Amino acid sequence: MTAQPTSVSVPTSPTNPPDPTATVESVTPTSAAAAASAQSQAQTQSKSNTRNFVFYLLGLIGHDVFYFGFSLYLIKFITGPLFASGSKSYDDHMVAIISGIIIVVRVVELILDPFLGTLIDNTRTPIGKFKPWIIIGGLVGSVSFVMLFTTFGGANINNPVLYVVLFTVFFLLMDCSYSLYDISMWSMIPALSDTAEGRGTATAVGRLGAGVGQMIVTAMVIPSVLLGEGWFGSERSGWLFFAVLVFLFVVSSVLLTSFGIKEVESPLRAHAEKTKFKDVFRIIFHNDQLAWLSVASLCYYFALALTAALMTYYFQYIYGDAASYSMIFGPATLSAVVSIAFYPWLISRFERKPILFGALGVMLVSFVVFFLAPTNVVVIVVASILFLFPQPIIWASLTLALTDTIEYGQWKTGERHESLTLALRPMLDKFSGALSNGIVGLVAVACGMTGAATFADITPGGRFLFKAIMCGVPVVLVLLSMLVYHCKFTLTMARHEQIVKELTEGLSRGEGQPDGSSQSDTAQA
Repeated sequence: MTAQPTSVSVPTSPTNPPDPTATVESVTPTSAAAAASAQSQAQTQSKSNTRNFVFYLLGLIGHDVFYFGFSLYLIKFITGPLFASGSKSYDDHMVAIISGIIIVVRVVELILDPFLGTLIDNTRTPIGKFKPWIIIGGLVGSVSFVMLFTTFGGANINNPVLYVVLFTVFFLLMDCSYSLYDISMWSMIPALSDTAEGRGTATAVGRLGAGVGQMIVTAMVIPSVLLGEGWFGSERSGWLFFAVLVFLFVVSSVLLTSFGIKEVESPLRAHAEKTKFKDVFRIIFHNDQLAWLSVASLCYYFALALTAALMTYYFQYIYGDAASYSMIFGPATLSAVVSIAFYPWLISRFERKPILFGALGVMLVSFVVFFLAPTNVVVIVVASILFLFPQPIIWASLTLALTDTIEYGQWKTGERHESLTLALRPMLDKFSGALSNGIVGLVAVACGMTGAATFADITPGGRFLFKAIMCGVPVVLVLLSMLVYHCKFTLTMARHEQIVKELTEGLSRGEGQPDGSSQSDTAQA
């Protein structure tokens, strides 16, 4: 039985007389059912997105507890109680060796990161390509992290050669495992949404979770070390207790992410090809926007890592009260959690560059305040808030820009590489961390901030040198980052939207992926 169409009357007026040749639209039960089905699918998709965003936020809390645990506080353990042998020359010698190992290992691992991203891109399992590496990387990395907070049976003092070997092995294992974990976590953003609005929400939600993780680890580090020291009798045991707490957060993160998130498929992601290892660097350098963004990001990440790694030393040796770090810097981290709530609103009204540059400008002001600040708690709180408040906005802007280079590369070369592209962020982040950790170790030695040194032991010259490095070097790096981004990164949000439209239309017509290499490779700023 054929459904009878229902006529739709077309209103007429003296200025709009009826057109006898006009086609009259009709609505059939079939089309109404299709509309209802589409609406139902949209509602189901909305619920799925909400579920994904919630579990993504919860998963990234533990992820960033892990990140800040090793990027900021491992070096504090190394330069503090680990080598408190009573011989300053031995302690300084071992701190210098371990700092050098950290730099070398992270530079070596830096080269491996694009290949780890390729490994993830090429993974095909029933639970997707990200979750297996989240599980493996998170668990293996966090266990190795705990091992680094031990003395390996007293080898740190009694058998330094054995200690160096074991430290190198476990640090390399932790670093590579964390890379797989980190790349997989942040590579999920395109799997959560392929629209600018959806990615903006996913990035904001992810950064919110990361901010909460940073706030938790900042607030718990000193209390947990003191609590562990009181329970187990030594500062070293206190740091080990802190490392175990980090491990528990990571396990929770891995479970929530693995069982809570369901990836969203799209035509663009379906056309992703397997990446050959020999093509890794060709893919990176043929994407000019990815290459220039990496340079700008590296300068920023290095400035951030250096300042953050020196912050505990600032409170202990410059401000003169190590316990105040958690009391001041912990609550100040809340400002970073608050700031990311504004990001979706900002990104819906402004282009990415003014948002990014405004946040970087606030960060620059914080360095000036830290450098000039007396030992006054109010001024230190203001400086801490100025430093922390813009970080999520900067990070989200750079991460979304990096995510947009995925479609830009697909449009330009006809190849889509999600994890390989997004592997650049942790690669640059860790390289910055490696340099900062190495520099921190050397700065601690140069300023007399190793072993059992106290606030009273630091000379005026040592204090000035420390503040000049902590505040002066990052200012130069941030300004350089802004210069590169302004002059070389031209992939605006509007241009990315146009690229996604061209790719989607080409695939829907069965034309494959358009090759943008014959077109203008960059957008007008």
